[in-house]
Amino acid sequence: MPDPSVFLTILIGLFSLINPMSALPVYIGLTQDFTEENKLNTLKKTCIYIFVICMVSYYLGVYLLHFFGITIPALRVAGGLIIFRSGWQLLNVTHKKEVKNNLNEENDKKEDISFSPLAMPLLAGPGSMSFLITLFASRKDQWRDAIPQDVAAISAIVIVSISIYFIFKFAPRLMKYTGQAGLTSLSKVMGFIVIGIGVEMIISSITSVVKNIFIEMQHL
Repeated sequence: MPDPSVFLTILIGLFSLINPMSALPVYIGLTQDFTEENKLNTLKKTCIYIFVICMVSYYLGVYLLHFFGITIPALRVAGGLIIFRSGWQLLNVTHKKEVKNNLNEENDKKEDISFSPLAMPLLAGPGSMSFLITLFASRKDQWRDAIPQDVAAISAIVIVSISIYFIFKFAPRLMKYTGQAGLTSLSKVMGFIVIGIGVEMIISSITSVVKNIFIEMQHL
C-alpha cells in the first residue's frame, strides 16, 4: 500500500500544477457556443487526454530524456524554473490568461479542442509533465519498492482527471458562487504551493550535483 503522505504530496502537487480552477474562465469562453452534448463530449475526451498525457509523462518521459541526452538534474532545474514561473503567474493572476486570445483564435478554426488547446497546454502543460518525469526518476530501482509510489502516482492522476471533469461540468455554478474574486484567491494559494514545488526541485537538483562533484573530488 502507498504511503498516504506520499499520495497526498503527489495529489496536491499535480492538482496545483494543473490548477483547473484558474482555467475555468478560459474553458467557459472557449465552449460558450457549444451545445450541452458537445460540451460533455469535449470534456470527456479532454479528461482522457489529460490522463494519457500524465501517464506517458510519468512512465516514458525519463526514457525520452535519455534518448535526447538530457540528464535528470538538468530536467529538475528546467522543470523547477517552469514550475516556479507558473506559480509566479498564479500569484500575479496571469496564469492561463496570457494565452487566452490565441486559444480563442485557435478555437474558431478547430472543431475539436479537447486535446489542443484544452488538454495541452492549458491543463497538462510543461510544469505537470516535468513534475511527473522527475517523480518517476526519483523512484526506487527495485520494482517491489517502486510499486507503492506507482500506485500513489496513478491514483493521483486518476483523481485529478476525474475532478477536472466535475469541476468543468459544473463550471457555471462554480463561477456563480465563487466569482472571479474567489477564483483569484484560490489561484494565489495554488501559486504559493507551486512556487514551493519549483524551488524544491531546483534546490534538490543543485544539491545532488554538488554532492556528486564533492564525491568525485575525494576520489581524485
